[in-house]
Amino acid sequence: MTKRVRRLIGFLLLPLLISACTPPIPPEFQAELAERYVTCVDGEVSISTVPDLLEVAQAWIDGVTENCAGFSGSIIDPEVDVDARADIFLTTSGQAPTCDVAASSPIGLDAAAVVVTVQGLDGAIFSPALLYRALSGGMTSWADPELQELNPDLEIIDSPVVLRAPTRPQEIAALNEWMTRLDPAGWPSIPSGLTTDSNFEADTVLAELEAEGILAIVPASLVTNNSLQTISIQTEADIETTSLMVESVISASTQMVATASGSIVTAELDPSLPAIPAAGNDVASLPWQALNQFTISVCSGANEMAGRAFARYALRLDAQGAMTTYGFTETPEQIRTVGVTAVSEGLPEPTIPPSDAPEEVVTEEPLEEVTDMPSEEPMEEVTDAATPEPTS
Repeated sequence: MTKRVRRLIGFLLLPLLISACTPPIPPEFQAELAERYVTCVDGEVSISTVPDLLEVAQAWIDGVTENCAGFSGSIIDPEVDVDARADIFLTTSGQAPTCDVAASSPIGLDAAAVVVTVQGLDGAIFSPALLYRALSGGMTSWADPELQELNPDLEIIDSPVVLRAPTRPQEIAALNEWMTRLDPAGWPSIPSGLTTDSNFEADTVLAELEAEGILAIVPASLVTNNSLQTISIQTEADIETTSLMVESVISASTQMVATASGSIVTAELDPSLPAIPAAGNDVASLPWQALNQFTISVCSGANEMAGRAFARYALRLDAQGAMTTYGFTETPEQIRTVGVTAVSEGLPEPTIPPSDAPEEVVTEEPLEEVTDMPSEEPMEEVTDAATPEPTS
């Protein structure tokens, strides 16, 4: 083999060797790039979403469309568009997309809330055992001796407990998992008074909750958006109780751990982990661990790359703001960084600056005084180029 041929082979193999020696981008840096730049992939993407996230999904569609001229997205209704095929699914706990999933990641959180419509009982303390009895029909009056013992400072009026039985399966599952772990003896199974009902109309539920004396399990987002009264949970005897607040849900979210398998990311709560304080707080709130997850799933097929780009956009911090706007909780950071890396697989990686980024527009400040006198300084160079030459 001649020296010239060896040189030619070396020249051809050099890019491959450089690529092989380049370390993968860490998840934190990948997330930072995703935050700084919008990755655009052309495509007409159809999205199937749970009703909870209709407005959030539309906000994300609008955001991608504003940044990417070749992208369009639409939300489909499976009951109306029976023949439509979704490219992306937004689901909640216990649901699965009806497609071959190429990538998925947690995309946000909600929680199960216990609501009471009794004046003066906002924040009333329930033990898991008392709550189990109440949700099983065994607590018939709000002047229950056990409730009074747990809340000696409250003046409780003797009035009937009206249990709202229909409850969504994700709320039942979230509350059941938490209470069973807290007190297996006091909470042996799903309370018998609850009935599983997947239908949920916020306006209908709110109208029902206008009546006095109701006990109900509803999404925490409904509480956040409508300032409803909720109870507190006694996690241990003689220990501070935990209440449903934005901070306590965020606190629980910091106990979640991500697991990645290729482009598929799942997350589970590990109650043994210490909770991390929410931003601006020195101490973590006691976690409200009845969490529900929302998941974004990208289907394989012709629009997979456009779907991955959409998922990457939805995991941006600014896009996650849509979750909090509508009463939900953002994807915890330790999950978000893993999710960004997973859904970005196969997408064009942004450079610094990205090769397809528009030139920065610089607006000159107008002169304080307008004059038509020509400048005495000659121009160094005259050019008709619209933009500066790209750097190599």
